[in-house]
Amino acid sequence: MGIEVEATKARRQRGRLRFARYPVHKTLAEFDFDFQPGVDRRVVAELSTLRFVEEKRNVILLGPPGVGKSHLAIALGVAATDAGYRTYFTSAADMVSALQTAHLEGTAAYKMRTYLGPSVLVIDELGYLPLDQASANWIFQVVSRRYERGSIVTVGRRRVLPEKGL
Repeated sequence: MGIEVEATKARRQRGRLRFARYPVHKTLAEFDFDFQPGVDRRVVAELSTLRFVEEKRNVILLGPPGVGKSHLAIALGVAATDAGYRTYFTSAADMVSALQTAHLEGTAAYKMRTYLGPSVLVIDELGYLPLDQASANWIFQVVSRRYERGSIVTVGRRRVLPEKGL
């Protein structure tokens, strides 16, 4: 009987990971703190408890390209999936595109459930590209509707200097 229980758990876990659509499998144990000494190990250790998921709080990872933000975001999502939570990964551009397409097809309310249902929504590349008003509105809709209902882990970049034309 124990073998069947373990097989069922493993099958559910594989299903949750398939649903989550992570582009790569990353773990917190694989993160190289020596390569990024600026990353606070205590903060990552606190996040790894997944208390933020229980409290339905959000995590924002900001920094320049190449410092491991996406790795940490995916690893937190995978850890939550491993703990039995439903999670979902998307880039900001893909989420906006999917919602806009669904809106044009009259299925936006249905598509919105993709982003509202999981306990953890991981949004990569938020703030990497300029957003028009419609795109910003879709992101606002997702964030505001998830408020106190589920966690968002998002990856963005911090601008050091204004870009030309801004």
